[in-house]
Amino acid sequence: MIETTVEEKKKRDDLKVERNQLFERYLQHPMDTRLALEIKLIDDQLAEAAAPTTAKNRSVSHPRPK
Repeated sequence: MIETTVEEKKKRDDLKVERNQLFERYLQHPMDTRLALEIKLIDDQLAEAAAPTTAKNRSVSHPRPK
């Protein structure tokens, strides 16, 4: 379980680095819609990767009533 959490965090961190690099390029060339689309795809991947973690945290801190 710890290994998967570490792997998930590494994947999110790698995606964030890639996104930030693309965003810096986008700031230099704001008319480049390809960069904006790539950033959007990475944002979607980050949200998807964070969803299970968020659900886990919610279930631990607020268990559902029976």
